[in-house]
Amino acid sequence: MQRDRLAVLIILVSILAMTLVGVAVVSPIGAQSPDDAADRTISVDAVGGADAPPDRAVVRVAAVAEGDDPGAVRDDLESTADALRSNLDEAGVSDDAYETTDYRIDSYRPRPQDGRDVPEYRGAHAFEVTLDDPARVSAVIDAAADADAEVQNVEFTLSEATRTELREEAIANAMGDARTQADAIAKNGELHVTSIATVDATQRNFTPVRYGMAAGDGAAGQSTSVDLGDVSVEYAVKVTYNATTG
Repeated sequence: MQRDRLAVLIILVSILAMTLVGVAVVSPIGAQSPDDAADRTISVDAVGGADAPPDRAVVRVAAVAEGDDPGAVRDDLESTADALRSNLDEAGVSDDAYETTDYRIDSYRPRPQDGRDVPEYRGAHAFEVTLDDPARVSAVIDAAADADAEVQNVEFTLSEATRTELREEAIANAMGDARTQADAIAKNGELHVTSIATVDATQRNFTPVRYGMAAGDGAAGQSTSVDLGDVSVEYAVKVTYNATTG
């Protein structure tokens, strides 16, 4: 029996030795990559931007009404909203291009010291119109004006696909600037940049083009002209590079 236990012990020791030999073969000692040889780091901050013409527009309009009778205010809102829908249809704007974003009738009771004669109720039925062709904004503004609706604001922006392309371009510009800075620092410090150790990118700015519209802008019966401007995206990066001496 003791002889059997001794044989089992010898077998286990042999297996363990083979395992250790296998580990030594898989992880050879002494191999060194260029990054392993890097004994310095260079950290830089850079900003890159890109811009493009807008390919999407959002127009926010509202039917508004006021008076001392909430029922009359509601009827006026419905009448103006119906006229707005009809005008949008005539302008070629489909039903699925706009939606209601707000509907309310508020009661306003001024303080006695105000001394103002104001209607007791004010209502608003707000719509948001999204256009894939920014050039059609003028037609929407005219449709709202002809329906006696208010144009609250206009925003020229980017579709998701175009925004992604612009973001990638801005990041590429930022990374290019970061590498230029790192190479300049390395040259003056007698170093050589080998690779990127870490990188962090954050959106610093996204600037659609917005126009606020005052009451009375886009008067009924008049054609409206809106100038388009480029939409810009800006990204900031913080990059740490590995570097070697010599």
